[in-house]
Formats: sequence, C-alpha cells, structure tokens
Amino acid sequence: MTSSPEPAKNRMRVSIVARSGEVQLAGQSVSVAPGPIVLSVTGHAGRRIRLDGVDRRLSAGTTGVLALDYTRSTGFHRIEIDDQAFWFATEDHKLRLEGITRMLNHLHNLGTGWTGQALFSDGSGYLDPHVVYGWFDANADGALDAIETVLTAPRTDEVSVRALSRRGGSSVLTVPTMRFLRSDPQRNVIEQEGGLLTATGKTYSPTRVVARRRQRMVDTVANRRAVHLLGLIHQLLSELMRTQLPAVPRARCRLWRERVGRLFAQPLAVKLRLKPSALALPRHGPEFTDRSYGKVFDLAKTVGGFGWTASADPARRYSYIESADRIYQAYAAHRVASVLGLAQTSGTFGAVPLAFTGPDFDLYYDTVPPADVIASWRARTPVPDASKPDLLLHERATGKVAVLDAKYRVGSDGHASEDSRKEVAAYQSLYGLSSIAILYPGVGRNARVITDHGKSVVEIPIVGPDDGLDQAMVEVLDRLQPPLYV
Repeated sequence: MTSSPEPAKNRMRVSIVARSGEVQLAGQSVSVAPGPIVLSVTGHAGRRIRLDGVDRRLSAGTTGVLALDYTRSTGFHRIEIDDQAFWFATEDHKLRLEGITRMLNHLHNLGTGWTGQALFSDGSGYLDPHVVYGWFDANADGALDAIETVLTAPRTDEVSVRALSRRGGSSVLTVPTMRFLRSDPQRNVIEQEGGLLTATGKTYSPTRVVARRRQRMVDTVANRRAVHLLGLIHQLLSELMRTQLPAVPRARCRLWRERVGRLFAQPLAVKLRLKPSALALPRHGPEFTDRSYGKVFDLAKTVGGFGWTASADPARRYSYIESADRIYQAYAAHRVASVLGLAQTSGTFGAVPLAFTGPDFDLYYDTVPPADVIASWRARTPVPDASKPDLLLHERATGKVAVLDAKYRVGSDGHASEDSRKEVAAYQSLYGLSSIAILYPGVGRNARVITDHGKSVVEIPIVGPDDGLDQAMVEVLDRLQPPLYV
C-alpha cells in the first residue's frame, strides 16, 4: 500500500438517493431517514460489493445501483467497494445520532471502559477519529521505529527446499530424482560407460538430480507482520486525514504518513506487502526474543481490529460498542442507577452480574438472575430457561423485584413500539409478574401506564438528563412485587 493509488481512488463516486434527495459518501458523517434508498456507484472497477458484511451485486452499467429497504433500520452501515470503505447512518425520530454521541460520552465519563467506537455487523468498525489519533499519539513513533528496524535488518529462517542439481552427494533425494528422470529420459539421462543406471544392457548417468538444499528466506510470519502492520497504519492514517482534524494533529499525521511511504520503499516491504496477512497469527520466532519484533507483535494486537467487544470481559482503552441497542441498554442502566442512588460495583461495567448496589436496592444488568432473587416457572424443570432481563431491580429488605427492559425502538405515536410490548409480555408470563417496565427513547417526560385485568406495562421515556426519570421511576417502585416462583 503506497500513497500513489490515492488519486485513482478519488474518482469513484458513491451516493445515497433517499426521499430527501441525494447525498454523496465521502468520508464525512452522512445520515438519511429510514426508508427505501438507492445506492449509486460510478467509477468502480467491479460490480461486487459488501454491505454490512453481506456480499451484494450492483446493476450492470457505468453507474451501478442497488435498491435497499431501511424502513426499520437505525444505526451505522458499512459499504466496501474496490477495497474502499464507506459508511452512512440511518436515523429515525428517536435520539438520532447526536443522541447516540451523547450517550457514548455519558458512558465514557462513567468509566465503563468504552470509548465510543461503533461496530458493524461484519465485525469491522467506524473508528472515532479521537480514539484513532489517541492510538497514534501514544504509539505511532515507537511502532514505526520498530518496523524500520525490522525492514532494514530482517531476521531470516533456514528452510529445506528441493532443487535440481548437476552434482550428486548425500543431499540427493532418490525417489524424486527417479520420478524426474522418468518424466523425460531422452533429456534427463545420457549414455555413459560405468553409469549409475542400467537399461537394455547399457549404462546411463543422470544429467541432473533432485537434491535437498538449505536456504535462508525472509518470508517469515514475523517479517510479514511488520510489513502488514505498516500497511494498516497507512490505511488508518489515510482515513484519519479525511476527517476534520485540528492543525497540529493533521500535521503530525502527515509526517507519519510520509515516513510510512518511505518505509514502503524498503525491499522487504515491496517483497512481502502482497502476501497473506500475518497480523492475527500467534507469536513466532524472533518475536519472543528480539525487542523490535516483540514490539511489532504487541502493537499489532492493539490495533489489528482496534479493540474489544463490549462484554463482561474487562475492556481496555480502545474498544467497540456492538450496536445502538447495546449503547441504549447501558445508558438506560446508568440513568436508572443514578436516579436510585446506586453505585457501580466494578470498575468495568458489566464485569459482574450485580452491576449496581446501594443502601436499599441491587440492580442486575443483562444476566441470568440469581435463583434466590427471581426465578421463572421453568427454572426447576428438565429444560430450564436462561432468560436475561436487561435490568432487574431487587429491594433487599422485602425481596420484591421489578423487571425493566430497555428497547431502542419507538412506535409511530412516539411511545414504545408494539413489538416491545409483545417481548416484555413474555417476561411477565415467564416470571409470573403482574407489572413490567419498558425503557425507550420516546417523547414526553411522564411514564405511561397501560393496565387492565390486574396486569400493567409501564412505559418510561429515557432520552437525557431532563427526561423526568426521577418521577417516572415512582411508577416502577409502586409496583414492586415478591417473586412468584422463588
């Protein structure tokens, strides 16, 4: 990967045609309303593209088009065309992308270990420029120093290879040699007195034999990793410089990219840059003993995927968020905990099932609840369930509980969607609850209670600091109830 192909790439034009008009995708934040859209591409080399991890095909012609229906879609979408990546977002009348950003900032400040990355369905990510630049600020110079050391003085491996030779000796391989001689006897053997081979009363000697040779080679896992890390750094710098960077970071990125270009001219980089990637392979050879190779391996682990999924595993500085649903789920958990005066139990949110606790209440997050807190009617059957409510509120003194489900969905009336109500009804039946709550990014400041026949669903909008959650939580606390099947 060098800087020379950039002008050719820039000739491609990718745009989205939606109800509101046409918008071009060019590395900046682009969002469209959910609904039917048409993807339009000109200047592309092939018709095959990859959209959100799925292979698709453009129509034939100078301008390739693909019709898509994103009526029920909210979130980020990634398009890969001719080794270039584009992204856009569909957003509806919920919190919109500004709301997503606000929630991520809120979670980041609460020490969740998440940094605002968004993960696409194919495992690739939209990289927040601040996070990417943070990695370069901390690691770019050291990474390029280590890579340069490897490229200028690469370690080699000795391998055994087969080669044709005019000399015999102990290195001759008998079976391959006989196979070679039989392949073309007229060329590969000559009649000679006292020859090694006898046929029809005559003796012959081979003109060449297949022998084993020891050879030093630079095409090793460790050397490939250094070259491919250099390529990944070049790619990230190119993406970073297409964003709106302040003057000083942009100048530093330009210097790093110029150095990358010079390193790409090294013979080892030219030789190995098109080889299959070794970034994800286990530590190998000199990476155990050589400082520069070891540094390349360590840095490749931090940048080759740029993070970790948002899970119960301890998260480091660079991590992904799985989806808007997970972002909202975590955001809603922290807002509820804040209103109830609960403290996070672990430095990494989600690392333990009991996510928050306080003087009166415990709040469990996205986990199979403890059997002595709440159990379903199936818990003691041969086929017990493994249901995981988003939030389970437990009042320790009385043993009463409430289940709250966070749904990043909004109905046409601005309240919780009918799909959300159907899903929480399953929890009501499973746990024998008369009341359950839905947290959603809707309109208004007041909870809406749907109730009849002794059953109720409490719909609570959570959209920001002034959403009235303090008053709405009273509806949940008034409906706390003892677990039926414990």
